[in-house]
Amino acid sequence: MQVHNRDVFPTPEIKQLYSPIEPIVTNELVDKPFSAHEEEATRMKRQYHRRGRFALLLVLFSVLFTLAEALVLPDFYGEHQLSILLVICAVIGLAIQIHLIKKKKKQSWLLHRFAAERLRSIKFQAYPLALQATSTPDLQTKVNAFYTEEVAHLQTELNAGYAVLSRFSPRKAVAKLPPPAGSTPSPEIISAAQNAYRELRLDYQIHFATGEIQLLQEKQRVGYTSSDVLYLLGAGLTAAALACKVFFPSAANASDWIDFSAVTAFMLSLFKAILDNASLAETSKARYEDYVRALEDSDAELTSAAGIFSDRVPIIERVALEELSHFCQSASQISYRL
Repeated sequence: MQVHNRDVFPTPEIKQLYSPIEPIVTNELVDKPFSAHEEEATRMKRQYHRRGRFALLLVLFSVLFTLAEALVLPDFYGEHQLSILLVICAVIGLAIQIHLIKKKKKQSWLLHRFAAERLRSIKFQAYPLALQATSTPDLQTKVNAFYTEEVAHLQTELNAGYAVLSRFSPRKAVAKLPPPAGSTPSPEIISAAQNAYRELRLDYQIHFATGEIQLLQEKQRVGYTSSDVLYLLGAGLTAAALACKVFFPSAANASDWIDFSAVTAFMLSLFKAILDNASLAETSKARYEDYVRALEDSDAELTSAAGIFSDRVPIIERVALEELSHFCQSASQISYRL
């Protein structure tokens, strides 16, 4: 996605296209809190990953220098000062990791992301209200009442803090709309709502998830190759070090360098494994693939003659919320600890 959140904040052209349902497409009652949580989620995620990776690098450099000093580095001028500097780097790295844990940066990121995605879903759960609206002002009244109530319920949930993620139920998070009042709805509003929901919700989510899958596939192709190279290099160097000790016992210096190189390869492999785990690359790809399949199935049912709009929207929203639940469960397990 070149521009994110075009589903919640469509372009002026899309707004004009779906002007009969403007109270749903643009509504400050849900758009404003979404923007606040989206901004905080993005900021907290950036802080968590940047600081976590930096801390991991500091610790890695300190460990590698300690190994090099013990195995291969000769005495040199300034060695003591450099050792002190790298000890300080290690302490800073550990302090950053402790800070991330104490300040609960990951929990804050996930809580704001959870809130933003819940608000995104709440916005689209209102679309079936178009089936009851006789006019755009009537839709405005119904939508405002729905958003006011659902946003208030969500705020009450969020008051529990990070614990709300463990108690989250996608089924219960899909609201029950009020029954029709018996008046004749507007065909124009119904048509606009159905088309807008497919374009802004279903198509947007399918395109987003498909794009993420492609990005992850490209990263994995490079990642798997580098992981294999590091592992094979470490294993080969370990075998070479043992052979050197057995067949060339006098070449102690060469053996030490091979030992250091082997340990470095394995440390870099471990470093990459931690980065991969923290980025959720493997689990995200599988999750997005399942998500796309579920959305495509829902799209097919919504398009079919038997696909009743008011019945299908809650099912599609449950699919989206289940993906959110799976993301939160996976992300809660990541860390940057070496």
